[in-house]
Amino acid sequence: MMDGLDKVKKILIVALVVLMGLNIYAHWHLATHPDYGMTTVKTGDVTWVCLTDHGTTIGCDTVEEYK
Repeated sequence: MMDGLDKVKKILIVALVVLMGLNIYAHWHLATHPDYGMTTVKTGDVTWVCLTDHGTTIGCDTVEEYK
């Protein structure tokens, strides 16, 4: 009976270590690999284009300057 319990404990420990490793890798990957995107925002008659990284706005400028 104890051997079966020890196997279950070992499997759970290995699974926990693997999940922790994947979690650490995911955080490292997000921190080191930018996810740039662009969004446009219209305020009145001015259209702005904004550069984003992981959903955080880096900066905005008017669209006219990009034409």
